[in-house]
Amino acid sequence: MAAPWRCISASKQYERTRVENQVSQSILTGLLARPTTQLLEDFGAGNASPGSGSAAALMGLLGCKLIVTVCRKSLEKPVCQKHWPALEYIQDQIQTQFEPALRTLFEKDAREFDQVVALRRARDQAETAHDKSAYSRESNALLEEATENAFKIADVCMRLIDHGITVFENGWPPVRGDSGAAISIAVSGVMSGIFIANLNIKSLKGRRYATTNIGRCAELHGELSKKQGRAFECILKLNAEALTAVQLDFIATEGAHGISEPTSGSESA
Repeated sequence: MAAPWRCISASKQYERTRVENQVSQSILTGLLARPTTQLLEDFGAGNASPGSGSAAALMGLLGCKLIVTVCRKSLEKPVCQKHWPALEYIQDQIQTQFEPALRTLFEKDAREFDQVVALRRARDQAETAHDKSAYSRESNALLEEATENAFKIADVCMRLIDHGITVFENGWPPVRGDSGAAISIAVSGVMSGIFIANLNIKSLKGRRYATTNIGRCAELHGELSKKQGRAFECILKLNAEALTAVQLDFIATEGAHGISEPTSGSESA
Protein backbone atom coordinates (compact mmCIF):
# COMPACT_ATOMS: atom_id res chain seq x y z
CA MET A 1 0.00 0.00 0.00
CA ALA A 2 1.32 3.44 -0.93
CA ALA A 3 2.44 5.73 1.86
CA PRO A 4 -0.03 8.56 2.74
CA TRP A 5 2.40 11.24 1.63
CA ARG A 6 2.67 9.59 -1.78
CA CYS A 7 -1.14 9.63 -2.19
CA ILE A 8 -1.27 13.30 -1.23
CA SER A 9 1.55 14.06 -3.69
CA ALA A 10 -0.23 12.24 -6.49
CA SER A 11 -3.48 14.04 -5.70
CA LYS A 12 -1.78 17.43 -5.78
CA GLN A 13 -0.03 16.54 -9.00
CA TYR A 14 -3.31 15.48 -10.60
CA GLU A 15 -5.02 18.70 -9.50
CA ARG A 16 -2.10 20.77 -10.76
CA THR A 17 -2.38 19.07 -14.14
CA ARG A 18 -6.10 19.84 -14.22
CA VAL A 19 -5.53 23.51 -13.44
CA GLU A 20 -2.78 23.81 -16.04
CA ASN A 21 -5.03 22.11 -18.55
CA GLN A 22 -7.93 24.47 -17.82
CA VAL A 23 -5.65 27.44 -18.45
CA SER A 24 -4.50 25.84 -21.68
CA GLN A 25 -8.09 25.23 -22.80
CA SER A 26 -9.00 28.88 -22.25
CA ILE A 27 -6.07 29.84 -24.47
CA LEU A 28 -7.01 27.30 -27.16
CA THR A 29 -10.66 28.34 -27.27
CA GLY A 30 -11.43 30.49 -30.29
CA LEU A 31 -8.32 29.65 -32.32
CA LEU A 32 -10.13 30.27 -35.59
CA ALA A 33 -10.96 33.81 -34.46
CA ARG A 34 -7.26 34.71 -34.41
CA PRO A 35 -5.55 36.63 -37.22
CA THR A 36 -4.06 34.39 -39.91
CA THR A 37 -0.48 35.29 -39.05
CA GLN A 38 -1.02 34.48 -35.38
CA LEU A 39 -2.73 31.19 -36.20
CA LEU A 40 0.17 30.15 -38.41
CA GLU A 41 2.56 31.03 -35.60
CA ASP A 42 0.48 28.88 -33.25
CA PHE A 43 0.93 25.90 -35.55
CA GLY A 44 4.68 26.50 -35.72
CA ALA A 45 5.23 27.16 -32.01
CA GLY A 46 6.30 23.60 -31.23
CA ASN A 47 3.32 22.89 -28.98
CA ALA A 48 1.01 19.88 -29.06
CA SER A 49 -1.97 22.04 -30.01
CA PRO A 50 -3.04 23.18 -32.45
CA GLY A 51 -1.62 20.15 -34.21
CA SER A 52 -2.14 17.85 -37.16
CA GLY A 53 -5.83 17.21 -36.52
CA SER A 54 -6.65 20.90 -36.46
CA ALA A 55 -4.43 21.39 -39.52
CA ALA A 56 -6.46 18.77 -41.41
CA ALA A 57 -9.70 20.52 -40.41
CA LEU A 58 -8.24 23.85 -41.54
CA MET A 59 -7.44 22.33 -44.93
CA GLY A 60 -11.06 21.27 -45.21
CA LEU A 61 -12.27 24.75 -44.28
CA LEU A 62 -10.08 26.34 -46.94
CA GLY A 63 -11.40 23.86 -49.49
CA CYS A 64 -14.95 24.78 -48.44
CA LYS A 65 -14.34 28.48 -48.99
CA LEU A 66 -12.83 27.94 -52.43
CA ILE A 67 -15.75 25.79 -53.57
CA VAL A 68 -18.25 28.35 -52.26
CA THR A 69 -16.42 31.06 -54.21
CA VAL A 70 -16.67 29.00 -57.41
CA CYS A 71 -20.38 28.43 -56.77
CA ARG A 72 -21.03 32.13 -56.21
CA LYS A 73 -19.22 33.20 -59.36
CA SER A 74 -20.85 30.45 -61.41
CA LEU A 75 -24.33 31.39 -60.17
CA GLU A 76 -23.76 34.84 -61.69
CA LYS A 77 -22.97 33.44 -65.14
CA PRO A 78 -25.80 32.56 -67.58
CA VAL A 79 -23.48 30.09 -69.32
CA CYS A 80 -23.71 27.91 -66.19
CA GLN A 81 -27.47 28.26 -65.79
CA LYS A 82 -28.33 24.60 -66.36
CA HIS A 83 -26.03 23.70 -63.45
CA TRP A 84 -27.36 26.33 -61.03
CA PRO A 85 -29.54 23.90 -59.02
CA ALA A 86 -26.58 21.58 -58.37
CA LEU A 87 -24.29 24.49 -57.55
CA GLU A 88 -26.85 25.98 -55.16
CA TYR A 89 -27.18 22.62 -53.43
CA ILE A 90 -23.41 22.28 -53.05
CA GLN A 91 -23.06 25.81 -51.70
CA ASP A 92 -25.87 25.29 -49.19
CA GLN A 93 -24.53 21.93 -47.98
CA ILE A 94 -21.06 23.31 -47.48
CA GLN A 95 -22.22 26.40 -45.61
CA THR A 96 -24.80 24.67 -43.41
CA GLN A 97 -23.11 21.31 -42.79
CA PHE A 98 -19.46 21.02 -43.78
CA GLU A 99 -18.13 24.33 -42.50
CA PRO A 100 -19.81 24.15 -39.06
CA ALA A 101 -18.65 20.55 -38.64
CA LEU A 102 -15.05 21.36 -39.55
CA ARG A 103 -14.98 24.44 -37.31
CA THR A 104 -16.18 22.34 -34.39
CA LEU A 105 -13.66 19.59 -35.13
CA PHE A 106 -10.83 22.13 -35.43
CA GLU A 107 -11.41 23.47 -31.92
CA LYS A 108 -12.38 20.10 -30.44
CA ASP A 109 -9.23 18.37 -31.66
CA ALA A 110 -7.01 21.17 -30.35
CA ARG A 111 -8.59 20.91 -26.89
CA GLU A 112 -8.65 17.13 -26.67
CA PHE A 113 -5.15 16.46 -27.90
CA ASP A 114 -3.82 19.11 -25.55
CA GLN A 115 -5.48 17.16 -22.74
CA VAL A 116 -3.95 13.91 -24.01
CA VAL A 117 -0.46 15.41 -23.81
CA ALA A 118 -1.09 16.85 -20.33
CA LEU A 119 -2.27 13.45 -19.07
CA ARG A 120 0.72 11.70 -20.58
CA ARG A 121 3.04 14.09 -18.78
CA ALA A 122 1.20 13.46 -15.53
CA ARG A 123 1.48 9.72 -16.14
CA ASP A 124 5.23 9.96 -16.68
CA GLN A 125 5.65 11.97 -13.47
CA ALA A 126 3.32 9.83 -11.33
CA GLU A 127 4.99 8.04 -8.43
CA THR A 128 2.73 5.00 -8.09
CA ALA A 129 1.70 2.29 -10.53
CA HIS A 130 -1.94 3.00 -9.70
CA ASP A 131 -1.65 6.66 -10.66
CA LYS A 132 0.33 5.84 -13.80
CA SER A 133 -2.37 3.38 -14.84
CA ALA A 134 -5.16 5.88 -14.15
CA TYR A 135 -3.49 8.61 -16.20
CA SER A 136 -2.75 6.14 -18.99
CA ARG A 137 -6.37 4.97 -19.21
CA GLU A 138 -7.69 8.50 -19.28
CA SER A 139 -5.19 9.66 -21.89
CA ASN A 140 -5.97 6.66 -24.10
CA ALA A 141 -9.70 7.29 -23.83
CA LEU A 142 -9.14 10.87 -24.96
CA LEU A 143 -6.84 9.69 -27.73
CA GLU A 144 -9.68 7.57 -29.03
CA GLU A 145 -11.81 10.73 -29.16
CA ALA A 146 -9.04 12.53 -31.02
CA THR A 147 -8.84 9.65 -33.48
CA GLU A 148 -12.58 9.92 -34.10
CA ASN A 149 -11.98 13.60 -34.89
CA ALA A 150 -9.47 12.57 -37.55
CA PHE A 151 -11.90 10.07 -39.08
CA LYS A 152 -14.69 12.67 -39.16
CA ILE A 153 -12.42 15.26 -40.78
CA ALA A 154 -11.37 12.71 -43.41
CA ASP A 155 -15.02 11.86 -44.10
CA VAL A 156 -15.97 15.50 -44.66
CA CYS A 157 -12.94 16.14 -46.87
CA MET A 158 -13.77 13.02 -48.88
CA ARG A 159 -17.15 14.51 -49.72
CA LEU A 160 -15.47 17.81 -50.51
CA ILE A 161 -13.44 16.07 -53.22
CA ASP A 162 -16.68 15.12 -54.97
CA HIS A 163 -18.02 18.66 -54.72
CA GLY A 164 -14.72 20.07 -55.95
CA ILE A 165 -14.80 17.83 -59.02
CA THR A 166 -18.43 18.75 -59.70
CA VAL A 167 -17.77 22.49 -59.62
CA PHE A 168 -14.63 21.99 -61.71
CA GLU A 169 -16.65 20.24 -64.40
CA ASN A 170 -19.82 22.36 -64.24
CA GLY A 171 -18.76 25.70 -62.79
CA TRP A 172 -17.55 28.80 -64.61
CA PRO A 173 -14.41 27.68 -66.53
CA PRO A 174 -12.23 30.74 -65.72
CA VAL A 175 -12.31 29.88 -61.99
CA ARG A 176 -11.21 26.27 -62.36
CA GLY A 177 -7.97 27.22 -60.62
CA ASP A 178 -10.02 27.65 -57.46
CA SER A 179 -11.82 24.36 -58.09
CA GLY A 180 -8.53 22.56 -58.65
CA ALA A 181 -7.03 24.02 -55.50
CA ALA A 182 -10.12 22.93 -53.54
CA ILE A 183 -9.80 19.38 -54.89
CA SER A 184 -6.10 19.25 -53.97
CA ILE A 185 -6.72 20.61 -50.49
CA ALA A 186 -9.56 18.16 -49.86
CA VAL A 187 -7.34 15.25 -50.94
CA SER A 188 -4.68 16.49 -48.51
CA GLY A 189 -7.29 16.71 -45.75
CA VAL A 190 -8.27 13.08 -46.24
CA MET A 191 -4.64 11.95 -46.36
CA SER A 192 -3.87 13.86 -43.17
CA GLY A 193 -6.80 12.23 -41.41
CA ILE A 194 -5.56 8.78 -42.47
CA PHE A 195 -2.02 9.56 -41.28
CA ILE A 196 -3.30 10.73 -37.89
CA ALA A 197 -5.70 7.83 -37.40
CA ASN A 198 -3.03 5.24 -38.22
CA LEU A 199 -0.53 6.82 -35.85
CA ASN A 200 -3.05 7.05 -33.01
CA ILE A 201 -4.26 3.49 -33.51
CA LYS A 202 -0.66 2.31 -33.33
CA SER A 203 -0.41 3.98 -29.91
CA LEU A 204 -3.71 2.38 -28.87
CA LYS A 205 -2.58 -1.17 -29.64
CA GLY A 206 -4.06 -3.69 -27.24
CA ARG A 207 -7.29 -1.72 -26.87
CA ARG A 208 -10.56 -2.80 -28.43
CA TYR A 209 -10.81 0.52 -30.26
CA ALA A 210 -7.63 -0.23 -32.22
CA THR A 211 -8.72 -3.65 -33.46
CA THR A 212 -12.21 -2.37 -34.29
CA ASN A 213 -11.12 0.70 -36.26
CA ILE A 214 -7.87 -0.19 -38.01
CA GLY A 215 -9.90 -1.34 -41.02
CA ARG A 216 -11.39 2.14 -41.42
CA CYS A 217 -7.98 3.47 -42.43
CA ALA A 218 -7.68 0.95 -45.26
CA GLU A 219 -11.23 1.70 -46.40
CA LEU A 220 -10.54 5.43 -46.51
CA HIS A 221 -7.32 4.85 -48.43
CA GLY A 222 -9.12 2.71 -51.00
CA GLU A 223 -11.86 5.29 -51.48
CA LEU A 224 -9.32 8.10 -51.72
CA SER A 225 -7.37 6.27 -54.44
CA LYS A 226 -10.49 6.15 -56.61
CA LYS A 227 -11.25 9.82 -56.10
CA GLN A 228 -7.65 10.78 -56.83
CA GLY A 229 -8.07 9.10 -60.20
CA ARG A 230 -10.99 11.42 -60.95
CA ALA A 231 -8.96 14.39 -59.74
CA PHE A 232 -6.11 13.50 -62.10
CA GLU A 233 -8.63 13.33 -64.95
CA CYS A 234 -9.47 16.98 -64.23
CA ILE A 235 -5.79 17.88 -64.47
CA LEU A 236 -5.39 16.00 -67.75
CA LYS A 237 -8.49 17.64 -69.20
CA LEU A 238 -7.24 21.13 -68.40
CA ASN A 239 -3.76 20.27 -69.64
CA ALA A 240 -5.23 19.09 -72.95
CA GLU A 241 -7.14 22.37 -73.27
CA ALA A 242 -3.97 24.34 -72.54
CA LEU A 243 -1.98 22.33 -75.08
CA THR A 244 -4.63 22.85 -77.76
CA ALA A 245 -4.75 26.58 -77.06
CA VAL A 246 -0.97 26.89 -77.33
CA GLN A 247 -0.87 24.90 -80.57
CA LEU A 248 -3.67 26.92 -82.14
CA ASP A 249 -1.97 30.16 -81.13
CA PHE A 250 1.30 28.94 -82.64
CA ILE A 251 -0.44 28.01 -85.90
CA ALA A 252 -2.20 31.38 -86.04
CA THR A 253 1.03 33.25 -85.37
CA GLU A 254 2.88 31.19 -87.95
CA GLY A 255 0.21 31.92 -90.56
CA ALA A 256 0.15 35.64 -89.76
CA HIS A 257 3.90 35.99 -90.32
CA GLY A 258 3.96 33.79 -93.41
CA ILE A 259 6.48 31.43 -91.87
CA SER A 260 6.96 28.16 -93.72
CA GLU A 261 9.15 25.20 -92.99
CA PRO A 262 12.02 24.47 -95.44
CA THR A 263 11.37 21.50 -97.69
CA SER A 264 13.26 18.32 -96.96
CA GLY A 265 15.10 18.55 -100.28
CA SER A 266 16.45 22.10 -99.85
CA GLU A 267 20.20 22.57 -99.86
CA SER A 268 22.09 24.35 -97.17
CA ALA A 269 24.37 27.20 -98.10
